[in-house]
Amino acid sequence: MLQNNQQTVSNIANIDHIKKINYATIYKVIETHAPISRVKIAQVSKLAPASVTKITRKLLENGIITEIARQTSTGGRPAISIALNSASIHVLAIKIGRNLLSISRYNLSGEQLSNKQVNIELANGEQLIEQIISEIALAINTEKPLGEKISAISITLAGLINPKQGRIIYSSRYSFNNFPLVEIIEQQFNIPTFIGNHTRCLALAEHYFGASQDCADSILISVHHGVGSGIIIHGKCLLGENCHIGEIGHIQVNPAGKKCHCGNFGCLETEVSDNVILEKVKNAINDGNFTTLIYETLTVEDIYKAAANNDPLCRKVVEDAANYLGKTVAILINLLNPEKIIIAGKITESKGTLFSTIQQCITHQTLPEFQNKLTILPTKLQPNSTVAAFALIKQAIYEGNLLQEIHI
Repeated sequence: MLQNNQQTVSNIANIDHIKKINYATIYKVIETHAPISRVKIAQVSKLAPASVTKITRKLLENGIITEIARQTSTGGRPAISIALNSASIHVLAIKIGRNLLSISRYNLSGEQLSNKQVNIELANGEQLIEQIISEIALAINTEKPLGEKISAISITLAGLINPKQGRIIYSSRYSFNNFPLVEIIEQQFNIPTFIGNHTRCLALAEHYFGASQDCADSILISVHHGVGSGIIIHGKCLLGENCHIGEIGHIQVNPAGKKCHCGNFGCLETEVSDNVILEKVKNAINDGNFTTLIYETLTVEDIYKAAANNDPLCRKVVEDAANYLGKTVAILINLLNPEKIIIAGKITESKGTLFSTIQQCITHQTLPEFQNKLTILPTKLQPNSTVAAFALIKQAIYEGNLLQEIHI
């Protein structure tokens, strides 16, 4: 009896999975080919006409697609064209930064309709959650007078995140420990909610909307207060069972280096992150090294721009950092053989100083065959943008997880 029950549960799970795939397939076909008839959808998707009719009926009921016109008849009843109704579906995308909480409203076309930033520099974990809930409630109430609603919510932040369970496993900025943020928000608002590591989601956004749209395999490396990566393989973000793939900031690159907050010494982010670069240049100035920059007003942006303009001290500090980063990039290339490497962060303002050093590492430390079709370039997106959180909702649509829940 137990075996039969297990088989029944397995069959139900398989049917549900197939249903999600079919929904996602039809959505993508409409997105790519609209305006398109149901007959043409069946031809392109290779799904049975009856399945197409059933799924499109549900998508119409939920307001995800719309019938826009009748096509010219070639004999018989003219076909009705279908297109996405993306402009009418609104979602909230939230970025939790170190000092700012960014909240944007998008439609499913990817158009940012509003954006708000709230200072959270002095907030602890409990205060942060209260602030997030307050801002979501405010955004929802703002929509109501317009006759519109929020159909999904997504959140990104730095740290160890389990998107499958909707939990913050660890955050160096806030004292979260296996914190069920998605569950709390969904209980509060009854709206489908998603969460992810910001850098992984930025890689996904780059694949959907940015520099890696034209390739299936890419790696985004983000340099900011820490260093992280997002890995896209066959158009999907590589997470693994534990959901933490890509923590390259904690690869040891200098055994004699400083202690990292993770407990190790000489991690990549203790050699490359923005605060480290700023500290190294300040220390060098105090030691009497020449630079065109003014110590009292020095910012990391100044350093990167000075490096691009061949300031000797800034160029040397950035080259050292780029060498550590380049060695790590070379390891990733040998492991994963990507088509593109994308660098995000203020460090890209150093331009040739950064990219020429990384390229040298790639040339000398990777397999020649892996270099033939490889491109390394700066991000087209803003690292702190909520577009990374929006990409989570786009992913949920493309995988079918959201299509049966979302409605207007």
